[in-house]
Amino acid sequence: MNLTAYLTANGAEFEFLEKATTHHASEASRASGIPLDQIAKTIVFTGDQSQLIVAIVLGNHMVSRHKLETCSDIRRVEVAADAVAEKATGFPTGGIPPVGHRRQLPVYMDAQVGQMEHVWCGGGARTRLVRLSVADILRLSSAHVCDIAIPQP
Repeated sequence: MNLTAYLTANGAEFEFLEKATTHHASEASRASGIPLDQIAKTIVFTGDQSQLIVAIVLGNHMVSRHKLETCSDIRRVEVAADAVAEKATGFPTGGIPPVGHRRQLPVYMDAQVGQMEHVWCGGGARTRLVRLSVADILRLSSAHVCDIAIPQP
């Protein structure tokens, strides 16, 4: 899916930033100069019934599987394999944006992300970040906002 076309068609404000190829938020922060607490990670999880869900947390946090299970009412969740995440979203891991996925997946946004005005996210490729308003992410993803994060050690 073409992320630019999706964002434009849905009236989202956005700004892309090209960077070196990265796979993790910490690498993206170093490559772009954007502080880790202004980057939101979009991570696909698989549930015990093979259902897929998306979690969004700040770059300096990790998803608490226990909190995500509680919030989503799924008994057991695990990070989806890269190939599964890419097939479901249409984007490579390390570049998955929080919106515009190939399949409509349930999205769970951490409350800390929900309090921000804008965040930098995966820009559809490992070489790009996109700055989106949290209001647009909520509007386009119908995200459930709940406490799903724990500080990264």
